[in-house]
Amino acid sequence: MIRLQRAMSRPSDRQLALGVAGLVAIVVIELVLPAGYVRAAIAAIGWLGYSLGALLRVSQALSAARRDERLSWIFLGAGCVSWLVSTGYRSMLLIADVPSSPPSVGDAAALLGAIFFILGFIAMLRGRRLATYTVLLDQAAVGIGLVAVIAFAVQDVFLVEMRDDPVATATVLLYTILYAAATGAAISAFFAAPLDTPRRAHVWLIAGVGLTAAAYLFSLPQYLHGTFTAGTLSDPMWMLGMLAISIGASSSLEDRQQLVVSQPSPLRPFARMALPGVVGVAVGILIVVSEDHRTEAIVLRASALLTVVLAARVGLAMYSNWRQGEVEGRRARQFEALYEVGLAAAGERSFDDLLKLVVEQATALTRTDGAMLALADDPDGKFVIRALNKGPMFRLRDSVGEPLAGLSLAALESRDLVVAEQYADHPQSTPQLHDLIRSAIAIPLVAHGEVIGTLAAYSTQPRRFASETRRLIRLYTAQAAIAIANARLLAETHRLARDDDLTGVMNRRSLMERLEAEIHSANRHGDILAVALCDVDGLKSVNDSAGHLAGNEVLIKVARVMRESVRAEDIVARFGGDEFVVMLPRTGQLPAQALVSRMSTRLREETYHWAGAEHSVPRVSFGIAWFPEDGRTADALLAAADERMYVDKSRGRAAVDRAADAD
Repeated sequence: MIRLQRAMSRPSDRQLALGVAGLVAIVVIELVLPAGYVRAAIAAIGWLGYSLGALLRVSQALSAARRDERLSWIFLGAGCVSWLVSTGYRSMLLIADVPSSPPSVGDAAALLGAIFFILGFIAMLRGRRLATYTVLLDQAAVGIGLVAVIAFAVQDVFLVEMRDDPVATATVLLYTILYAAATGAAISAFFAAPLDTPRRAHVWLIAGVGLTAAAYLFSLPQYLHGTFTAGTLSDPMWMLGMLAISIGASSSLEDRQQLVVSQPSPLRPFARMALPGVVGVAVGILIVVSEDHRTEAIVLRASALLTVVLAARVGLAMYSNWRQGEVEGRRARQFEALYEVGLAAAGERSFDDLLKLVVEQATALTRTDGAMLALADDPDGKFVIRALNKGPMFRLRDSVGEPLAGLSLAALESRDLVVAEQYADHPQSTPQLHDLIRSAIAIPLVAHGEVIGTLAAYSTQPRRFASETRRLIRLYTAQAAIAIANARLLAETHRLARDDDLTGVMNRRSLMERLEAEIHSANRHGDILAVALCDVDGLKSVNDSAGHLAGNEVLIKVARVMRESVRAEDIVARFGGDEFVVMLPRTGQLPAQALVSRMSTRLREETYHWAGAEHSVPRVSFGIAWFPEDGRTADALLAAADERMYVDKSRGRAAVDRAADAD
């Protein structure tokens, strides 16, 4: 049961199972029903349903494709539309029991569909001229070879049919050539694609075009002689072809969501010569068995020899160029990743953006399904997860903020690269992740001789991490560690320049910059702005009686209460020794006064520790000024707030004096 669940983990797998089940049901119904209207209607429902399914999936793949990939999916979608028209036309004729022979509207649509698919597979290699030239030459080789085979094997029959019905015979020949070329284009584009391109989607597209071509070619004799009917082998072949195209489009969408890359096989570069090689061998055999005394055979041998030489020569040249291009392309991607991290190290990105970039680049460079980065937490020195990259299909829960464990902890302890090609077999793997992770690689982040964190990449499939991948991840983490350390240092430098060392709130210089900016914004947009100036009235007496440590505790607690009382967009700053400023954007008179009242209430409940006892925090006086009523500059607003603060301070002293007199 578990194996079945794993096998059906992708949505396209479930789509395939449902599609095959539906196809089997339709075929069984066709076999049970006698020839006639009902069987034709069932077949038409199957043809049209699977055609619409293919068109829908291709449309979804088109909507999710990158801009440079859209042209290919547009052509494939146009091919599906053409096939849908062809199928609909044939279905109407079949249900109405109207005989038809080529050429017809259905033939034109079917042939146009083959052309669209050829263009679609060629467009997959747009921007890669050598690969595109190879596909075109492969198609030429396939076409020449196919025409040669037809001319040699059935030339007498072909000439008779051509004399009797030249248009129908030419249509049949076009079907053969175009659909063989479409299948060849799919195969050739597959081998010409970059070595790390995901193979699953392309294989399904090849199967879809091949099965559809076989279905068309299988039904041509019946269609040519007006005996085409439902319930033949072409029905499941055609529906399977449409289903395979649907699966190919769905797989492409899944691969894009998961950032899937293929593990290049060492034989795959040689496989790029498979198609011209097969054509060459086939035509070579044809040369051997041909009759020398025929003029046609001489021409055929010359054409076949030209095809073999051209295919072999181009295949060898393209293999050399492709191989060099693949190496250079991968180097370019590696340098791009290092360049991005270098920019981040120079302060081009925020700290959080840097961490996100590191895990994204690590996932791409190691060709895995996700990556995780952990850093030392400053307060207690423990390592916690700070960034996580995962595709939608990689069901790893969000663990940011949790303590480090598993393979990353092993890398931290060993201070070296740790590789688990079989994750479940590693002694420090996490048992709860055995069903999700099949292989992993982890490495410590070392900057200036100190371990500052770990980076781990995970794959949902068992795999070997080649020496090139290990070398690359070592180089990348060395650069990333320096970037992270520098970013931390830069962030701390900015914090020290912006914040007050003692209380952690904004300092006076930073406050004035923000206040000027807020005044400018409020003036431009017609907003209001409140500025509250606060003074800890009895701080000097606390310092004199209890010492400066107790006074510092008072300031820290006052700043904390203020930070906890305001909104996220509000600013709290230490303005002087015992003075604070609270800036409240877009805050009117009543809300500002209510906020100050809440602060005063909370501050009266605060205490500081001295001489083994808790003492109440001294009274805090407040004065509030509003933009634009009380001034249009920072100095004017602060001066107005200062006057009102001293009024509040006087009221506080008077209240204290009255309480003393009453005693």
